[in-house]
Amino acid sequence: MAELDPDDEILQDFLVEADEILERLNEELIELENRPNDDELLNSIFRGFHTIKGGAGFLSLDAMVALCHKGEDLFGLLRQGDRSVTADMMDTFLKVLDFLNAMFEETKAGQYPNPADPVIIEQLSKYINGESAPATTVVNSEPTPEPIASSTSDSDEITEDEFEAMLTQLHGTGAPGLSETTPTPIPPTSNSDNDEITDEEFEAFLDELQEKKSSLAPAPIVTSTKASSTPKEEPVPTPKPVPTPEPKKPAAKPAPATKQAETSVRVDTSRLDDIMNMVGELVLVRNRISTLEASFEDEEMAKAVSNLATVTSDLQTAVMKTRMQPIKKVFGRFPRVVRDLARSLKKDIDLELKGEETDLDKNLVEALADPLVHLVRNAVDHGIEMPDVREQAGKSRTGHIVLGAAQEGDHILLTISDDGAGMDAAVLRQKAVEKGMMDEEMASRLTDTESYALIFAPGFSLKQEISDISGRGVGMDVVKTSISKLNGVVDIVSEVGVGTTLTIKVPLTLAIMPTLMVILGEQIFAFPLVNVEEIFHIDLSKTNKVDGQQTITIRNKSLPLFYLRHWLAGNYQSKEEKELDHVVIVNIGTQRVAFVVDQLIGQEEVVIKPLGAMLQDTKGLAGATITGDGRIALIIDFPELMNAYASRGY
Repeated sequence: MAELDPDDEILQDFLVEADEILERLNEELIELENRPNDDELLNSIFRGFHTIKGGAGFLSLDAMVALCHKGEDLFGLLRQGDRSVTADMMDTFLKVLDFLNAMFEETKAGQYPNPADPVIIEQLSKYINGESAPATTVVNSEPTPEPIASSTSDSDEITEDEFEAMLTQLHGTGAPGLSETTPTPIPPTSNSDNDEITDEEFEAFLDELQEKKSSLAPAPIVTSTKASSTPKEEPVPTPKPVPTPEPKKPAAKPAPATKQAETSVRVDTSRLDDIMNMVGELVLVRNRISTLEASFEDEEMAKAVSNLATVTSDLQTAVMKTRMQPIKKVFGRFPRVVRDLARSLKKDIDLELKGEETDLDKNLVEALADPLVHLVRNAVDHGIEMPDVREQAGKSRTGHIVLGAAQEGDHILLTISDDGAGMDAAVLRQKAVEKGMMDEEMASRLTDTESYALIFAPGFSLKQEISDISGRGVGMDVVKTSISKLNGVVDIVSEVGVGTTLTIKVPLTLAIMPTLMVILGEQIFAFPLVNVEEIFHIDLSKTNKVDGQQTITIRNKSLPLFYLRHWLAGNYQSKEEKELDHVVIVNIGTQRVAFVVDQLIGQEEVVIKPLGAMLQDTKGLAGATITGDGRIALIIDFPELMNAYASRGY
């Protein structure tokens, strides 16, 4: 099969529009199950199928056209009240959407899409023809008067047959007498409307066709019965209506079309990444100049450096905004995920979304998708109880899950909370002992928060029955790893019988990272600030050893203590341990760890650069950067660092 031309602008425009429509249809179809009689919702879904069908038809994407046509027909019946939405029908609609998404991906890859499963087409046909034969007639006949009565929705309610009929009324049916007058208006319409007519012009054209349809309603009768005997009478009215819209279109619509073209520009994401990299270099130069300026006592230079810092910060913010996307891009998939999973588990669950318009870096949006799916599925499967169990506990039969997002400074807080059974810390500790993860004495020392974090341990699961949904002990450890790689932190709060809330804290962007600069030996290291919780200057002589691990007690909580210079500074042997030293408390996933450092420098924004060949395989390093004084700083990757060195115990 021939491939599509990736450079075709019309194809690219279709892909952008279809992507937005499919995303909206996913949300609207789920909402339709809750509001099956909402006319506005039904009309919007109908328009979605109609618009995709039109664009796909122009590009000869026949498989997509056929599927959308069936969907359009069925929603035509639904909005007329001739059919009612049922749960089984919703299952079919969602399968249709899955096929449309698959076809869209094939089209995006430059391939003509494969036809949908014939079973789905047959199911749609049964819904369309299931009640009675007259119902089919209604589909073909009733939409005709609707556009005449409603001028606000005629572009959505005109069928293809009606459109062809109106063109026939305007241009004639091919009678010999028409050839002298109709060729003039026809060529510009057939040759240029696809490339030059804007959406507004096309809508105006449809409006005028509707008016002609009303005014020329009897015309087909006269034309069809007298075309052979009085061919010259028909060309007289035909040229009059057609030239009329022609001058109106360019005169009334070019200004809005130009405005639309100027307000939106499609830019390849690689260009944005290049610009972001250049801004990152500018940030490093700003840091360097700011450091150099401190050695000069020149007021004018201080002002110039201050202005440079301001402009750089503004530019950095503006470029970051171009990379930002609302987290709705991720959240939009969850109503479907929850709906399908709840239906398969025979649970009643209501999903509430909050903060969908919260913006964060597009790379983070993509990276967070899979971890959030795992967590939401876990809340549905493990968190929410069966309806009968909830009722016996005095709860509503319908469980409630809240998925929220909010910006807090230069970080994003994501929350997944449910009003389910909650987690019992004692049960979790016992399960860890049974699985051989620790002995009873060690388990007894775990706090409730540390016990909740056990669910992220590899192979840990409380599910008694293994299913394709959960219970195999895989997934949650992957979630922790994925979030840690984003320099994120996970916190869990739970109460038996009340529910569980997981909070994820991630940076707004990964392009420019705020860090805490420290010195180990003679080398500067950068701690991602999102991981840093607290900094202490404490007496290290008051440490303890628990199960062979050196620990320090802070606010009545025992934390594992490590000397980072032993791991990362080559000359640590010659360094004597001091009684008082700097300790940085770091969050690594769900774990809190104390690290001893030799010296604190302060906070600094850095741009991550890849490591050179000599350091590329060094464990625990995420990259390097240049500090304000021109030195090289190595950026710590705490999750990898702990995996590589923690077993050494010092």
